[in-house]
Amino acid sequence: MKSRPYTNVPLTWTPTEHHGKNMKKFKKVIEDKYLVKLGDYEDLYKWSIENICEFWAEIWDFLGVIFSKRFNKVVDLHIPMNEFPKWFEGAELNYAENLLKYRDDRIALLVDGEESDTKTYTFAQMYEETRLYAAAFRKFGLKKGDIVVCHMSNRKEVVFATQAVISIGAIWTAALPMLGAQPLVVANLTVDKEYVYWIACFAILNKIRENALVLFRTL
Repeated sequence: MKSRPYTNVPLTWTPTEHHGKNMKKFKKVIEDKYLVKLGDYEDLYKWSIENICEFWAEIWDFLGVIFSKRFNKVVDLHIPMNEFPKWFEGAELNYAENLLKYRDDRIALLVDGEESDTKTYTFAQMYEETRLYAAAFRKFGLKKGDIVVCHMSNRKEVVFATQAVISIGAIWTAALPMLGAQPLVVANLTVDKEYVYWIACFAILNKIRENALVLFRTL
């Protein structure tokens, strides 16, 4: 791996021994299993690009990915990356289940915006908010395989709604409202959607543009 010369760059931060604990644990896993000696991060990086399939299979296991079916193959290295080869082919999992597996008081979400004060949500709070959203969606009739088109700006409701929809097994797609009506029209035309989750509320130069929160079933 080539390194840029940093001799004339001012030092802004120096890690101490307790930093990078997870990387050190992962590096030890690789060393023990593959009988290699990795001195530092650059050694681990070099090993990762020389052993792509092994590296990402170990990452999968190290991160404790929750799945209903394990992958058959990490990636076909004979297919160039610019041809978008499939990764972890054969795997079956729920993305939201993996995000919501933590239920503790660590900070999961930090929310800030022009129209609001900074607010934080712990993993436990995020789980509870998502649970309530999912219950409301189920009551409305949302089920596995349904498609939800979201027309919302970047806000906490998107996070909770995304996780709730995916936890049910429905499919989530979106079009940002600040891009105008055309992306929403395209999204509606290109997917066989069942529901539209719409909030036309976003700030531009400290001014709130409209305010509506709606989940409605398309005809």
